[in-house]
Amino acid sequence: MNEFLDHLSANDNDIYDLLISGKQRLTESVLREFARDRGIFCSPVEGREDLADYLSALPHSFHDVAAIIQRREPGHRREKSTFIRLNTVVPLEELKAAAAEYAGTVAGKENVVFRPAANDGFIVNVGYNEFNRSRTRLLQREPQEAEIEFLVENGHTVVRLPATDKAKKIAAALKDNVERRRKATIEEESVELTGLTTPEQRSKFFTRLISTLPKFRLRNVMSLKVSSHLSEDGEEDEALDLEDDDEAEAGAEMFAAVVHSMQLSGQNLVQSQEYKDLTSRGFYITAISWRSEAEGNPPDIVQFDAGFQDRKRGTGFKYAVQGAFRAHKGAHRKTMVHVDGTEKARLLALIESTARQVLADLVAEAEADPDNAGGSDVATL
Repeated sequence: MNEFLDHLSANDNDIYDLLISGKQRLTESVLREFARDRGIFCSPVEGREDLADYLSALPHSFHDVAAIIQRREPGHRREKSTFIRLNTVVPLEELKAAAAEYAGTVAGKENVVFRPAANDGFIVNVGYNEFNRSRTRLLQREPQEAEIEFLVENGHTVVRLPATDKAKKIAAALKDNVERRRKATIEEESVELTGLTTPEQRSKFFTRLISTLPKFRLRNVMSLKVSSHLSEDGEEDEALDLEDDDEAEAGAEMFAAVVHSMQLSGQNLVQSQEYKDLTSRGFYITAISWRSEAEGNPPDIVQFDAGFQDRKRGTGFKYAVQGAFRAHKGAHRKTMVHVDGTEKARLLALIESTARQVLADLVAEAEADPDNAGGSDVATL
């Protein structure tokens, strides 16, 4: 009986784990605020662990625990997106029928809401629970949402979705429902580098993507990940900071000899000697983070991410808009703010169209001149 109750309630150890694990958001000042809400004033010399230990021993109602969890969680989840392009326009009636069929299949397990959107679009929002065993017991059950957008574009249907396995399964189920009703297969197109076989070609995809984004001018490359053909499937990337030039050069030599993938962090990395050394050894870019300044008004600086989930095969293209540094009185704000709504949708569509065009150009170049398909775009950046 006690074991059963332990799964339904939070004991002092659970509360302590919850308070101590959220260091960035549950700071000492926040913990003191929790105490003040109860009419308790703690000594300013008490450290974070002492405060967490004291608070965990106090009685907590459900709403108290919920308030702590809410303060611990980030305000905005910067989840990466992905997309597929269907070679036909799927009418709203077919999408509604497919979504209703899916909702009936998962009734009681998932919460499915669907509605028409602007410009003949359609949105399917699926709420579900996921378990993360790496977190504290109170945070293992995570409510998640997968928003699947169907957008009509030039005689095609673009399906934009979160770059998660669950969202991909939902999108595949919706597509299967449409195909079953049509009794025909719908061809789809995605961004994959399987047709680009050399390290130079794969790196060129990223350098062109960041430098040819329409109505934006490249400012900085903030970080990138590289791999080689020797990288093993599932191998984790090692981190390498470029804060000190001498140490970074020595670190690059060491990592190139020992491992086959790494991450570099800094500014203007495609110009760095470390990057050039790695490409000469057969390394190629698999993910990149960069900042670009809008050429229009206001000239905000936007930070983007792009990469591939399966870096060795070059499949599972995923991307994100991390945020924006707003223009202010001839300069830019120092703090990056979240980008949402119509602006985010426009920026995501810009990445999608640019990635498709860059890939098509590179494949055409490789087919036209297979002996000189590599080259280098580093000088143009």
